Amino acid sequence: MLTERGVTANSAALAGALEFHRFAPHPVTGELRAVQGTGGGLGSLISKIFGTAPATTQHDGAGQKVPPGVKVECKDEQTGPYRRVYSKPGYAYQRSAVYLPTDKSADLYEEKSLGSGDTAFVYVGGWGGRGGAVDAGFQHGRYMAREQDDWAPFFLIEQPGGPSAVTVATERQRSGDPWRLLAGQAAELTFWVSQEAGQTILSMTMSGVTNVDREAASLTLRAPVDPRYGWDAAGGGNILKRMTTIGQKRGHQNLASGSYLRGVQWSGSVIGTSEADAKPWQGAQTGGYCTFPDPKTPEGLRADGAGAKWRVQYRDPGNETDSVTLR
Repeated sequence: MLTERGVTANSAALAGALEFHRFAPHPVTGELRAVQGTGGGLGSLISKIFGTAPATTQHDGAGQKVPPGVKVECKDEQTGPYRRVYSKPGYAYQRSAVYLPTDKSADLYEEKSLGSGDTAFVYVGGWGGRGGAVDAGFQHGRYMAREQDDWAPFFLIEQPGGPSAVTVATERQRSGDPWRLLAGQAAELTFWVSQEAGQTILSMTMSGVTNVDREAASLTLRAPVDPRYGWDAAGGGNILKRMTTIGQKRGHQNLASGSYLRGVQWSGSVIGTSEADAKPWQGAQTGGYCTFPDPKTPEGLRADGAGAKWRVQYRDPGNETDSVTLR
């Protein structure tokens, strides 16, 4: 798990494989620079904790033309089921409300005994015009094995030739506990690109009720991105995404593990080049959809005969409810 002290893992090997960075503004220019970090061998929380993914090829696609260097595909990454909605190129801002289920109800269960590492993630992000995958959002968990489950922030940015940079939240709740949101609520998630002091900065803000203090709060994480990836504050070739997944370890994917994640409702999604010009996310802004395993294939059907593993209650590109049951 990611904490204000860095990476906490259930094995020394896993902790050593992750990299994290803290960023602070230069006192004069405001430029964000890394002030602390650790290195390791795994490159991103989703694709590289659960397995190694290609550097600039992601598991999405609907045949849309995208800028050179970014190939959007829909395929089995061997890292668990996922639902993705992604934009056409040209956007630098998105905001959505999203419901974060709780395992105190029949909406969420993560089977931990079979070795696949099932963990629920709900996040946004995307790619620049020449790649540079970004994952920014929520990871389900239970801090210090407490009775109440929660959703922790994570923010990962691909780095050329090395591990993804993990930006860690240093803010704490008023009680002193790490910043996490209470499970079983609708939260707000915003992602945007800006140009500041000659650097391209990626930012994420999440808002909701905290898990311990039970107070309304917001958290913003910000970090620079390598210019070679072509992230553009004016939109450029950026492709933005929304993701609902149960992450699993590469090589241990189990699409019948018994885990489930239900009722992840994305609503009121807007997209634009900035907050000022953001409009409802509709078909004109949408590059495609991907659901794995595909409900139209035998792999996408439940072994208990209860239909497809995925159920997507689709209203329009900016409003849908995602549910997956691995049986």
